[in-house]
Amino acid sequence: MPIIGRLTAIYRSRGIEIATGLNPSHFDDFPLAPFTWFLKDGESLTNGLGIALQEIYFLECLFARYRPAHLFAIGNAMGWSTLALGLLNPQGKVLAIDAGLDRNSLAGIDFTNAAALQEALPVTVLRGRSPEDVGQVLGEQAMLPIDFAFIDGHHSTEQVAFDFGALRPHAAANCVYLFHDVATFALAPTIERLAADNRLSSRLLPGTNSGMALVYDSRDCPLLLDDIAPFAAPPAVLQTIREAAWSHRHRHLARWRRSVVKRLGQSRAALPGQ
Repeated sequence: MPIIGRLTAIYRSRGIEIATGLNPSHFDDFPLAPFTWFLKDGESLTNGLGIALQEIYFLECLFARYRPAHLFAIGNAMGWSTLALGLLNPQGKVLAIDAGLDRNSLAGIDFTNAAALQEALPVTVLRGRSPEDVGQVLGEQAMLPIDFAFIDGHHSTEQVAFDFGALRPHAAANCVYLFHDVATFALAPTIERLAADNRLSSRLLPGTNSGMALVYDSRDCPLLLDDIAPFAAPPAVLQTIREAAWSHRHRHLARWRRSVVKRLGQSRAALPGQ
């Protein structure tokens, strides 16, 4: 069952308006328009935007048949993705950490914990840093081993490697790792290397707004991969779309090229012996 209605209501009932899933082309091609904005009295509450509406739908598909018991998230901000994980996995236990460095992120920790308690969701958020605090908080919160990890902290090649390295010793063999903002921050080579070094598979998800990526053991995930297949378009399809996007952006040049090709064809046809 879709969770977006209840998730939005958690915020609106507490005085926070939500804007999510907006089309960038309607907002001067602003790339952050699709992500989730939290506003109170017309002011944005955080510079850490929530995952996009389409990415909430991705999570609904991901957890359609996949039922992890222990879910761990690095990064919380205003709790949008953390609470979504709780709504989608009522049978599990969700733990998130946040360093509390972004504007309003400490208030976000308090908000998420209060909302989870009031909504009877299996969610806890702690202030903590990755990688140094990961092992301790997982042990103290009885979260071992973790079955699912959502990595959405600082988006750099060094930090995602630190995050994955901190999680790996505390994860089940069939743990699924989901990285946010991979395409946005050009992290795909790093994710692929981390997967290969640990004898795991990786899959970029261009059907998500930020270009998420999964790292997983391919022997344990056939149903999961079937459920998220629409978000992982084949390379040949992506190339076709890239070419169409180029033609649209440079449509005058594309029209000129077609004209030149047509004229060259006509000229060859007019040559003797053709």
